[in-house]
Formats: sequence, structure tokens, C-alpha cells
Amino acid sequence: MLTRSPDDTVTREPRRGRVAADEPEHGTFGPVRTVLVIARTITSTARLLDALRFFRDDFRVDLVFTVNDTSPHSGGALELLREARAERIVPWSAVHDLPYALAISASENIDFAELDLTRPVVVLPHGIGFNKHVHDPKTGGTRLAGLPPDHALRSGKVLLTLAHESQHRQLLAVRPEVAGNTAVVGDPTFDQLRASLPLRDRFRRELDPRGRRLVLLSSTWGGESALGRCRELARRLCAQLPADEYLVVLAMHPNIWSRYGDLRVRTWFADALDAGVLLLPPDGGWQAALVAADQVVGDHGSVSLYAACLGKPVLLAAVGSESVPGTPVEVLARTAAHLDADGDLRAQLAESWRAHDPARSARLAGQVFAHLGEATGVLREVLYRALDLPVPDGEPPLLQPADPRPYRREPASFEVFTEFTGPDRIAVRRYPAAVLRADAPVRESAVPRHLAVREDEPRLLRHQSAAVLVREGTCADEAAALAWTDAARAEFPGARVLLAAHPDGMTARVRSGRTMHLSAPGADPMLVASAAHTIVLNGLIGGAFTISCGAEEFRLTATER
Repeated sequence: MLTRSPDDTVTREPRRGRVAADEPEHGTFGPVRTVLVIARTITSTARLLDALRFFRDDFRVDLVFTVNDTSPHSGGALELLREARAERIVPWSAVHDLPYALAISASENIDFAELDLTRPVVVLPHGIGFNKHVHDPKTGGTRLAGLPPDHALRSGKVLLTLAHESQHRQLLAVRPEVAGNTAVVGDPTFDQLRASLPLRDRFRRELDPRGRRLVLLSSTWGGESALGRCRELARRLCAQLPADEYLVVLAMHPNIWSRYGDLRVRTWFADALDAGVLLLPPDGGWQAALVAADQVVGDHGSVSLYAACLGKPVLLAAVGSESVPGTPVEVLARTAAHLDADGDLRAQLAESWRAHDPARSARLAGQVFAHLGEATGVLREVLYRALDLPVPDGEPPLLQPADPRPYRREPASFEVFTEFTGPDRIAVRRYPAAVLRADAPVRESAVPRHLAVREDEPRLLRHQSAAVLVREGTCADEAAALAWTDAARAEFPGARVLLAAHPDGMTARVRSGRTMHLSAPGADPMLVASAAHTIVLNGLIGGAFTISCGAEEFRLTATER
């Protein structure tokens, strides 16, 4: 629903955004309208790059880019444009005299005073709605995030796109100037997410071929966010969730990345990365990860609301006082289950999974988003009306999210708990050793435990404490494997089992000097080595055993050499 007549936009649009009929055409395609794409932060730039799909295959529309780098979080916006191969990037100081017909931004904080506000500006959302009160450096107080300044609204040329009619009522109550300056278009991002749900298994395979339960940890930025309240939350989740049953994926608001930088972020989360957390980069991947996720741990950021509306079980690790009362995010904060970061995280996730009601999420989506399934087409119509061009023929492009490309490292050492659950059955449960400084799982206290370390473990002192030491896939044959086990036994006399993989299987040397040949085709050598440790610990040296670990189960045959 448009609350401003598109005809007003057309009649007041200056003609300098067009190519005159008698102007010589020096190019190949001769576009007749230029769209100025105004980037400001990584978040808004990513949303703008996604919005370019509205102009796909339309030779009538040209694009020119600029960066209004007035934000503390503008770092990375220009680089993101360059990575996208945007060629026409002009300085912000030159935009006033550019012959564009329409400007688009995904930030309400661009410097509108520098724009020619006789030409239309469409402000796209970079989150869901107007849910936060944020600090306003100009006044020292707070302002409603997402709302442009008064002078921009009074120009009559700035159009805010809204996800739901309730947002128009909300804005009108606090800023009468929005009257006639809004268009309810729905949310193309939510439509994209919802339409991508049938691709869930594909995204899950991209993130984790092993099929573990995928927990997405999402944090907005600021001191009241999930990570602002509990910086150790990613590490605690890895410490309490068995590594063969759960996978944690971390999505942080791009403002965190722009504020601290890639190197500092990866340094601060080094233990979590060593424990196997998949860390999504700031410029994408969260959409695919959200579609793939089994559960979401979040806060008052938009990702949590998207997750709830998609039918995902959500636990809130933080709720900021900056949330605006009565908005969907604040309502979610009052109705969703909350996570006690100091409590038993695995038990809380299990209860959230058990108590989840998908039907409630379906109802929530209708309360948050208008034009469900149609938002892409509605927004495209708004943009083309502002351009004074007919909408292109055909269906509007609703594209699947980009594949996730996280930072990832496989854990190189585990605290392992094993026990015989039958005469020939061994249950194994592993936790990444990188995160067990203070969160050792008490649940396994009565079960025998040992430290299993892969040879390439970067922490050098960990090898000295290993009960199990493993070399994976580097030995040419069994003789080479035996040579390595002998050398390692001399270097690390505390190890009870030393195992090396080779093309014919795996060879393990026991501390006493006895040798075992182990056959478990396709099995993880680290897992086989821990099973071998349990066999030896129980006074055995050979036999056939069923090993279970998470959802995996395989047969292991051990033979003394």
C-alpha cells in the first residue's frame, strides 16, 4: 500500500535524470535513467547490492555508486562495492551534480543535506522495522533507528519502505512528517528466506556434511547484544555441546566487524574457532545459515525475529533496553524463551526444541510482514514508479541466498568420554579441548575420560598431556606408520595409544609396545583412536566392536600384530 501517490513523484521529477531525445548516444546500450546507489555501512551496502536484482536485465537503467562514509561503521563499505565489481563509484562530494533520476539507500543516516532533494530518494530497510532507540550524536539523546531527519521528510521526496502497515502507524505517532512519505511493501528478505526453506538440506550440507544439529548464534551490536552481555557465549556453547552432535555457527552484526576489524575479531574468537565454530563473514551467509539452522540463539536483533517467523526454535540470550515497546522485536522478547548463559546450555536447548510450537511462528509472520510472498514485486513497482518507467515484463527475481562461506577450523584435540554400553558396544562423546578451560561438562563426570590430540594440534604443550595421539593420512604404508608411532612414543611417553592412518587402515601402538591393526573404513581416525584407547583400558587388544558417537555408528575390527 502506498501512502504517497506515485503520480506526485512523476510530475515533480526533474528531467535532468533522463537522456534527452536529441542527445548523441555514445555508448552501446543507451540507458535512459540513472539510479544513484548510496552505500554507508557494510550492512546497508549488502542490502543495496541485493536490491540491484530489481534492475536485472533492464538496459534502460544505469547504476552509479557512492559511499557516504559518515558512520563509525563505514569501514568496509567501499571494499564491498569493489568486491562486487562496481565500476562507477563517485565521491560523495560530487553526488549533488550527478544526473540521476532516483537515489536508493538502505540507511536513514545518509547526509540528505548534500543531496538534491528535488529528486526522489527511496530508503530501503536494512533490518526489520523501527525497533530500537539508538544514540544520536547530534543531540546527545536518543532517536528512533530507521527514521530519516525531519528536513528530509519535509522535502516530500524521501520515501520510506515499510514491512507492515503497523510501522506506518508507529512512525506517524512519533513523527507526523512521515505522512505521505511511506510505502508498505512487505519484506523481500523474509520472502527470500521463506522461499529458500526447501533448500535447507543443501545449505546444511554446505555447512556440515555430517548432519549434526545446527545452532545459529546471532548477535546484534552494542553492549546489550548477546555477545555484549556474554562475550564467552560461543565458547560456552562449544564446551557444553558434544562436538559430534551439535555444530555452532556464529553470525555477528557487521558493525562489530567494522568497529574492531577482521583480525581482532578472529583473535578474540580464536578458541571458539579452534573448537569448530563456523564464523560467518560480515558481508553475507547469515541468510543461508538461518535457513539451515535447527535452532537459533539470539537477541533483539532482526535475525531472531526472522528466525521466529520462519518457525525456528529461538532462545534469547539478551534483550536490550533500547527495544521500542510494542514493536514485534519487543513482543518477541516478552514471549520467547530466554537463555541463562551461566546455566546448562544443552538442557536449555533441548527444552526449547521440545516446547517449540511452529504454528505460533506462522501466526507471527502475518503480524510482522505485509504482502507475504509478494514483497519483491511490490517493491519493484515502487522503484519503477519513482523512475517513471514501466515495470519490466515477467516475474520479479526472487533469488536464493548466497552460499555460506564461513571461517572454519576442525578441532585438533578433544576431551573424550567413553564407556562400554554392551559386551561389544562402545559409546563415545567428545568435547573440543580448546574451550574446556572452565566449562568441563559435569554430566560425564562418572565416565572415563581422556585427551585425544591430533599431531597438527597448534598448542604444542597439549601433546605432552595426550593419552591418545593421532597422525592422519600422512603415512605411505604400515611400516611408515609403525616408524612414526615408535618415534612419537619416545617423544611423548605419557600417551597410552598412538595411532597413524595409512592406505591399508590404521595402526596403533600401545604404551606397553603391543601393536594393533584397526579396520573401520571411512571412520574418523581420531574417533577410532579413542575407541582403541577404551579397548586397551579394558584389558583387550583385539575383537570386533560397534562404535557409536552422536548420530554416527560404525563397526571397528581390532587385530593384534
